[in-house]
Amino acid sequence: MFLSRRDWIDKNAPLAIKATRGTGIFPETLLAMAIVESQGKINGNWYPGAGLVARKASNFFGIKKGVNWQGPTINLPTPGDADKISTFRVYGDFEESARDYVNFLKVNQRYTKAGVFKAPNYQEQIISIARAGYAEAPNYAQIITSVANSVKKQIANIITPLQNNAPFIPVLIAGVIITLFIFKQKFYA
Repeated sequence: MFLSRRDWIDKNAPLAIKATRGTGIFPETLLAMAIVESQGKINGNWYPGAGLVARKASNFFGIKKGVNWQGPTINLPTPGDADKISTFRVYGDFEESARDYVNFLKVNQRYTKAGVFKAPNYQEQIISIARAGYAEAPNYAQIITSVANSVKKQIANIITPLQNNAPFIPVLIAGVIITLFIFKQKFYA
């Protein structure tokens, strides 16, 4: 059974946040690209993860083998690409696919040169990824950005509280430590 886009995002947003933390990749970018790259039509409805490459290889980003890939691969039809059969990387699950997606962008210098890791927001990051040649579709950036905008609305309640409270976490921890120290001094002295 495939999940609706909303349910799929709810399930995978924490994994996307984890995979992108400290990497320079925005979770919105990762989730939107995974949705578009992995979607497939089942009984007239589009579902993330229902595409052939996602189903057969747990490859949610359409990442092809490449020269340095040492892991498992699978050959699958790609009627919309210049090559009609392509060799894709195979992963165990979405989390592994997401980690390798981030690594794929990092090790391929064309993404660094295109400004992917210096983008101030996910919209500009998506444009940089498209400019670096991630996909052949001429309107790729617009498609991904449209999906990312809807993703942003859905995951704002997850990301924003973390970002807004991040500066206060050390203060909170320090307060707890000081309180415990005072408590210990007062009752065990």
